[in-house]
Amino acid sequence: MIKDTLSRVWMIFLFLLLLGFLFWGIFFVDDLQSKISILGIVAIIVAAFTSVLTVSINNKKAREREYELHILKEKQKVFEHFYNSYFEMLFKVKKGQNGLSRKAEEEMLLFKKGLMNWGSDRLIKKYIDFDSKLVESEGKQEKFNLFKDGDNFIKELRKELGYNDSKNVNIMSIILTAEARKELADKGLIK
Repeated sequence: MIKDTLSRVWMIFLFLLLLGFLFWGIFFVDDLQSKISILGIVAIIVAAFTSVLTVSINNKKAREREYELHILKEKQKVFEHFYNSYFEMLFKVKKGQNGLSRKAEEEMLLFKKGLMNWGSDRLIKKYIDFDSKLVESEGKQEKFNLFKDGDNFIKELRKELGYNDSKNVNIMSIILTAEARKELADKGLIK
């Protein structure tokens, strides 16, 4: 903050100095050769100033991109924990079993911890909605509702990573067999 303010004050000072120098050279210097020299000096200073400013702006943008990439990598690590736990849950439901293994519970706990640090407000709200639906329907959860709610939440995770999924794409159909996809498509449950 202070560094930005100082750099802006310095730029304004240099700009006013150059304008004053230019104004003095044009209106108060009588010798044509001196006017040309002053204009040349101003042109060189402006070129150098522009070069330094361009490098400074590019460095700032590079640091911002590096920071955004770091955040994206951290989010990917956090979301990996959700995927591990969620896919185990899906396979257990598919086998007719309930509950999660200790490892899957630990993965979900790591996801929640990471979500507190790296998740946006919107994603945290979507997770709370998703988790509430899971808890409310525990034991009577239909496989398709678990699948559909998971698909919606995974789309939110992908949005957080910068992907834009259309409403026609069913991300979770990747884990379905060809027969299961055809059966759900015939019932009009997926597209």
